[in-house]
Amino acid sequence: MTPPDPSAAPPDAAEALRAIARRLADPHLGPGPRAALRRLDPAGNLAVPALQRLLADLPERWLQDGGERAWALLIHSLALAAPDLHRGGPPLGAALYTAGYSEGRLTRLLQARPTELLVVLPRMVRFLVAKGRKLDPDALRHLVLSAFRGQAAASEEARTAIARAYYRAEAAAETAARTQAPEDATA
Repeated sequence: MTPPDPSAAPPDAAEALRAIARRLADPHLGPGPRAALRRLDPAGNLAVPALQRLLADLPERWLQDGGERAWALLIHSLALAAPDLHRGGPPLGAALYTAGYSEGRLTRLLQARPTELLVVLPRMVRFLVAKGRKLDPDALRHLVLSAFRGQAAASEEARTAIARAYYRAEAAAETAARTQAPEDATA
C-alpha cells in the first residue's frame, strides 16, 4: 500500500460526499455494511467499522470539533436512501413538497439545531424514501456541515434554499392547479 501523496490537495466536502455516495451505490459494498450504516445512530457510538472505513478517506481536520458526528449523520442519511435514491434528486425543498412533507415538519427541520438534526434529518430522509423520492446530497451537506460547524450565515443560506424550493414548488403546483381547473370544468 502506497502512502498518501502529501502534495495532493484534499478533496472538497462536495467531492468527498459524492465519492461516498458512489461507494454506497457500489454493489461490491454488500448488504452488511450498508445495513450497518442504516442502523447507525449518529448521536451514539461512532466506532462502527463500515462508518470508519468511509471516514478514513476524509481529512482528519474535517472530523474534529463535532465533524465526525456531522459526517456520520450525512453518511447515515445517504445510506438510508442507498443504493438508488441517495443522489440526483431535485432541490431538497421541492422534493419535500412534492412528497407531501407537511409545513410543520419543514419548520422543525429548518429550525433544528445540530443535536436536533441528528433525529429530524434521518426521519426526513426516511419520509422521502418511503415516497420514492431522490435526495439532493449537496443540500444535505450544506445544511449539516454549516450547522455543525457553527457557520450561522451558511446555515441560514442552506435553510433558506430549502424553504425557497419548497414554497416555489407549492406555488408552481397551485398555478398548475388553477390553469388546469378551467380545462376540467369545460370537459
